[in-house]
Amino acid sequence: MSLNRSNFFLILFFYLSLFSNLSLSDNQFLIGNHLNILEEIRKASYSIKGEKPTRINYSKLAESHRSYSDIITDGSDEIFIQARTAFQVVYSSSEIMIDSGMDEAIHNYFGFGRIEPYWQSKNNEIQKALKQASLIVITHEHADHIAGVLNSNIANHISNKTILTQAQAKTLISNPQMPEIKLDPEDLDKYLLVDYDKLMPLAPGIVLIKSPGHTDGHQMIYVSLESEKEYLFIGDIAWSIENIKQLKLRPEKTRQRINEDPKSLMNQMVWIKDLMDEQNIIIIPSHDNKLIEEYAMKGIIYEGLKIN
Repeated sequence: MSLNRSNFFLILFFYLSLFSNLSLSDNQFLIGNHLNILEEIRKASYSIKGEKPTRINYSKLAESHRSYSDIITDGSDEIFIQARTAFQVVYSSSEIMIDSGMDEAIHNYFGFGRIEPYWQSKNNEIQKALKQASLIVITHEHADHIAGVLNSNIANHISNKTILTQAQAKTLISNPQMPEIKLDPEDLDKYLLVDYDKLMPLAPGIVLIKSPGHTDGHQMIYVSLESEKEYLFIGDIAWSIENIKQLKLRPEKTRQRINEDPKSLMNQMVWIKDLMDEQNIIIIPSHDNKLIEEYAMKGIIYEGLKIN
């Protein structure tokens, strides 16, 4: 699979027209017949012809240490290691990146005054992978996911293959998480700006799923491999897989700090739990260090990015 800016927009126009009539209103999406929604996603994953991806790689560039009481309602004081990650979907002749890492200054912001692990070599690896990627897609517009593009010293080489949704762009322009990731409206034409209703086929085996709640521009990413393994990257809908298993949101104080929509998040979590329990979909939260390491040990995902 090979994509450039021109044929990306041709594909986008064609397939958005195919999927613009999904009978799922804002209040109904991810509610009701979960299998029907999954079948729509699976159908969309085949709509762009070509070889499916063969594996999923990841890189962990930093850690934040929190108590579970900050992560999940009624959580304990036990420490939760919050991995800071980027993922690479590998095709036979190209790669697509999911999220982009961040520089150390951004990482320090999330430490709230604490010094926490950060590996510059891993961020360098992510930057190399971004430069060679065919496309870059961002789960949502928080700095630990998007600063690797916005603040990169190779931004001019990677912005034109970075997909931003209209909702993500709106937040980055008018209400960014921090000044360091504020986007100038005049810079929007440097990016692949898209808008879609509920689903957007991105590449063979990959579908974007609109999922506002954690942020206005949040989206999940479904990936189906040649092996028929199915993955759902849920971004920050849940920081821990325990949020999904127990159907417990982040604590109210955390939700208020982030300005989350708890009703939307719970609807999404119920759907995700059903996919995990009944459909054997591999669920990947961006920040669950324990789960990500478990997946790596089992060969479900692989540590280290492919660098040509």
